[in-house]
Amino acid sequence: MGGYELLRILWAAFIGLGIIAAGVLTLTSKGEPGIGFRIGYTYISERARRKANRVSGIGTILTGVFLIILSPFLTFAWLAVVLLLGLGTTIFLAYLTAKREYELEELSKEVPKGPGRKIEPPDLKVYIGLQAVFLGIFALFSTTGSVSKETTLILGGALLLLLALTVLASRPLVFQLAPGFSGIMARKFARALTIVSGLITAEVALAALGYELGPLGIVFLLIISLGVIFYAAFTALTGAYEEGYY
Repeated sequence: MGGYELLRILWAAFIGLGIIAAGVLTLTSKGEPGIGFRIGYTYISERARRKANRVSGIGTILTGVFLIILSPFLTFAWLAVVLLLGLGTTIFLAYLTAKREYELEELSKEVPKGPGRKIEPPDLKVYIGLQAVFLGIFALFSTTGSVSKETTLILGGALLLLLALTVLASRPLVFQLAPGFSGIMARKFARALTIVSGLITAEVALAALGYELGPLGIVFLLIISLGVIFYAAFTALTGAYEEGYY
């Protein structure tokens, strides 16, 4: 076994075991704050929370298991694809489950005497549009051969996942608990994802255009990247606090 293969297996084992642990926590969650699949539907419906956590937990565990099992046979790029597909599919199925269970629970209740206040979806068109532009730029570099196939698989999949999550956040009740919630968290979450999407596209563009950064440039780019990611995470967290998720 070569050093590269051993490194790949160790990386997959580390990531896979962490994902499995997260899946087990999700599957066994009893409603603890911050644990499990937490969106608007699961906050207002215990039934939706239980079913979505079951789907999310099982999907997350399976993703980790497959990542570990396939690590001796796949390259880093394909393992990243497995990771993105597994987690992306799990999030989508858990969302559909939570939405369906919430709607079934609502149907089983008595119809209110008066019309309720409608929950308006947050307007995230700007962020969705920006991410679509970033994805288009990335696709342009990929089709011209400026980006390797492995990079296309990994970063292209990541950009698609970020865009899908932003579209998902634009749905009512994903980050909204009641008509009184204004969609602050959804907008800041979408902004955070758009910032990360822009960072990925900018770094791919630099590489595709052949810019040689040198050692100092690489360090500078790393510092900027970490700062951008920190700002994106901070933006998402402040949005959660302002909206009342604490």
